[in-house]
Parts: sequence; structure tokens; C-alpha cells
Amino acid sequence: MDQETDRHWINIFAAFFVASLPILIIQVFHPSVYFESKIPPYLVFHNIAESFSIIVSMSIFGVGWFTYAQSKDKHTLFLATAFLGIALIDMMHMLGYSGMPDLLTPNSPNKSTLFWITVRFFAAISFLMSAFIPKENGLLKWKSWTLLAPILVSAFTFVTVTYYPDLLPATFSPEAGLTNFKKVSEFVIIFILILALVAYWFRIPKFGWDHTKYYIYAFVFCISSELVFAIYTTVFDIYNVLGHVYKIVSFFLIYRGVFISTINSPYRNVLETNEKLSKSLAEKENLIREIYHRSNNTLQVIGSMIYLQAEAYPDSQEVKTVVYRTQDRIQAISLVHRLLFSGQDLSSVPIKQYISDLLNYTLQANANSSCQLKLNMDVEDKKVLFDVVIPIGLILSELLNNSIKYAFPEASSGNISITFRERQDGRFHLTYSDDGIGMKENYNFKDCSSLGIQLVKGISESQLSGKIHFKTGPKFHCEIDFPINIYRKRV
Repeated sequence: MDQETDRHWINIFAAFFVASLPILIIQVFHPSVYFESKIPPYLVFHNIAESFSIIVSMSIFGVGWFTYAQSKDKHTLFLATAFLGIALIDMMHMLGYSGMPDLLTPNSPNKSTLFWITVRFFAAISFLMSAFIPKENGLLKWKSWTLLAPILVSAFTFVTVTYYPDLLPATFSPEAGLTNFKKVSEFVIIFILILALVAYWFRIPKFGWDHTKYYIYAFVFCISSELVFAIYTTVFDIYNVLGHVYKIVSFFLIYRGVFISTINSPYRNVLETNEKLSKSLAEKENLIREIYHRSNNTLQVIGSMIYLQAEAYPDSQEVKTVVYRTQDRIQAISLVHRLLFSGQDLSSVPIKQYISDLLNYTLQANANSSCQLKLNMDVEDKKVLFDVVIPIGLILSELLNNSIKYAFPEASSGNISITFRERQDGRFHLTYSDDGIGMKENYNFKDCSSLGIQLVKGISESQLSGKIHFKTGPKFHCEIDFPINIYRKRV
């Protein structure tokens, strides 16, 4: 045997030792500790003990029955329905006890003991059968039918013991005490419980010690309970008290086993899955940030390569203009990747911060301009998907560069205004204007040859699916409105 198996055996022997210790103490110190209780205080104890057992049994039934749709655990469902029958017959045993008001027919020790023997046989056989039922094997279409056996057994027991006790062997007589049938029955029950313990031992390799140990411990205390019930002399002595204590402990251990199988284990699996998902998401977030960082670096490299290529044409103003404008457009895209890399949200960018950074970059890039520009920005402080932000950045970059270069040819100062708002009709509204010379009254924006205007118009209509409107005459003015939901969040 390996070390793990040895530990399991040690734990089982330890459970047997703990369970047998009170019996040994009573045997050794019998004259000092043995007692026979009077009926009233014993009834209080008995009712409390049995009520607790019934509550635990119904709890086992409730947990197993109502979690089956999620757990699909046939083993737990079988035990749950068995404990419904155990709870019902235990209730009959409690109500049929001597000293309690008569349960339809006169109560007697024999009556309550018949209920006791029946429920113990039913419990032991159910435990043994449950050892051969798998934990998870799909949903049962006819789950309600599993209630049939325990209800029929309970009903048959109630009718037979209550109205036809003469058909059953006697379990207790006032003259002789426990009958041989009662004592032999307890040992037969013990034998069935030992078989159940052995059967559960063979479940350990497949289902694990943690899922099996509570049932094995419960059977140890069930065996101890049956043992003391086989040797007590009256229904009110210390052995009877100890037997009920063992029963409470065993039922509680089974409840723990059912609860762990149907509640703790699934939640533990969910937590472990969540941890794995969180770790995976963190790794993906880091990967995406690295992609944004490398994309930003790649864009900067492309801009530098274009600039180096342009140095081969030092006297060509047209080449320089193309290079500078291309670098501005690259920078408009690069700023988005920079903000995505530094932020927590990998899909959206704070539009107000982005437009502010873009304007600052553009003004610094044109710092040698003789015109002093004042920027008026009215931008809603919210996050916008980067699929939308990049087209907005390219549009603003074109318009701002056009204003700097062409709107104020002789002026010493000028004003540029930008507004960006979300309207109630589910669309964004972007406005750009300056107080410069504007556009000619008859300027044809549809057939214009300006690359900047063509880019602004093409991006607005194709990438943003928006509507664009230019104002001709003094003071350039451009309005663009486009739907909010043209892109979906992907990260």
C-alpha cells in the first residue's frame, strides 16, 4: 500500500477508536457512570435528538433534491430521497415512543422499536446501494419517480406497525427486555453497514478521499450506534442515550458529505475556473498591451523611415509637405495606441484626453508659425472605442493642419473651436471651426482636389458611416454626425 492509502486506513481506525472510546469508558467505569433516566427528562432528550436527526435528514433531502438540476449527481440524489424516507420513519419512531401521546394506537416500547429497526434496516440497505451509484451521469428525465420507493416504504411501515404489529416479530417485552430478534437485527444491520463501509472504500480511487471520507466516518458511528442499541437493557439507560448521540453524529457527517458534493465542490470548481480565467485574461491583457506598444513603436519607425527617405530630396518642398503631413497622420494613430497601452481599458480611449494630446502635438509641430492660435475645446469626458477614435484623430489632424497653414495667412492670432458630444438620438456629433478666411463661396467639396478634404470626407462617410457638412465663406465650419454603435467592443 502507498502512503496515501496508509493514511486513509489510519484515519478510519482513528474514527473507530473515537467512536468506541465512550463504550469502553462505560464498560470500565460501569458502576460509576451507568444510569437509567426517568421518563420525563429522557423524553425531552429523545425528542431533541430525534428532531435534530429528522431536521438533518430533511436538510440532506433538500440539498440533494433541489441542487440536482445543477449538480447532476445521481449518488447524492439517491441518498437525498433515501433520507426523506428515513426522516418520515424516524418521525414515526419519535411519536410512537413510550410516554408520548398515542400515535393513533397505544404507544409502547415495542411499537417505537419496530419503527426503529425498520428505519435502521432501510438506512443501512440504502447506504450499501448508494455505494454502487455513480456521482455524475446526466440528468434523470423522471426524477420524481425516485421518491416512490421511500414514500412506499414509509407508508407500508406506518400502516403495518400501527395497525398490524402482531404480523411482525416482537422487539421488546416488559419482562425480558430486548428480544433476540431485536438483538440479531441490530447485528445484521451492523453487518450491512460494514459492507457499505467496504464498498465506499473501493469508491476512493475513483471519486477521491475528500468526497468519500465523511460517508465512511458516518458508517463508523452508525455501526457504533447499532452496537450500543444491541446491548442496552432499557429504553431509558445510558446506552440508549449514547446510541442517539452516535446517530446524530453519523447523520451530520453524511450531511457534510452531501453538502460538499453538491455545494462546496461545484463552488470550488467554479472558483478554480475563475482563477484560471483571471490568469488567462491577465496574460491576454499583457499580450494586447504589448501589441499596442509594439504597434506604436512600429508607427514611429515608419515615420522615421519616411523622414529619412525625404532627406534625399532636400530642395523639394512638396516632398517635405507630404512627409510632414504623413507624420502627423501617423502620430494621430500612434497616440491612440499609447493611451491604450497605458490605460486599464483595452478597447476604449478617453476622448477628451486624446483630443487634447493631439492638439498639443500639432501645435508643437507647428511652433514656428507666426500666428498665435487659441484653442477652445468642448469635449464630453467619456471613453470611446478606439475604432472610432482613430478616424476622429485623422479628421482633426487634417483640419487642424489646414487651419494652421491656410486659415490665417496674414493674421497674428486666431481661434479654433472643437466640440464633441453624444446626442440623445444615439449619434455622436463632432464640430470643428476656425475664425480664419474660410472657403470660397462657390467651393465644390464633392469634386475638390485637396487631399486633406478628400480624406476628411472619405473617413467620415466610409469609416464612421456619418454625414458631413461644410460651410463655405468666411470662418471655416465643419460638422460631422455618425452613429455610436458602428463598432463593437472586442477586447
